[in-house]
Amino acid sequence: MTRKLIMLIGWIMYQLERCKRSYVTNMKDASFKGSGKIGHNVELAYPSNITIGENSYINGGSIYASENAKITIGKNCLISYDVHLRTDTHAYSEKKTLINKQGSIEKDIIIEDDCWIGFGAQIMGGITVGRGAVIGAGAVLTKDAAPYGVYVGVPARQVKERT
Repeated sequence: MTRKLIMLIGWIMYQLERCKRSYVTNMKDASFKGSGKIGHNVELAYPSNITIGENSYINGGSIYASENAKITIGKNCLISYDVHLRTDTHAYSEKKTLINKQGSIEKDIIIEDDCWIGFGAQIMGGITVGRGAVIGAGAVLTKDAAPYGVYVGVPARQVKERT
């Protein structure tokens, strides 16, 4: 094969994968309530366990529900690029058992109405982001966010409250 043909095949495969992802992430089935929208650069896991409220938009990132845990995003939320939501994590508490033999822990993530999640933020399983909260760019949210709180940093901490 010539180099141009190999490059053409690679480009076609990339476009097909992009179309497939676009279809999966924008499908209008029962798992996406309301009129929430998802951009083309969003990776989903277990989309049937993800609910996106009316007028909410996910611009890009990884939205990973798991088999036994859900992600619920309220109405009128903005979720920026490279945001990472993941409901599961590795179990590691037993020191006499190898970590890769301990399985995982699955917990729901709830983002209430009117929230803004900034570029590159990460929200761990078991977290609730209260109504109207703002999670700053690059923040790692390991504890619940109070309604109308503004959170920044690693780990995220509340620096002010919306008025």
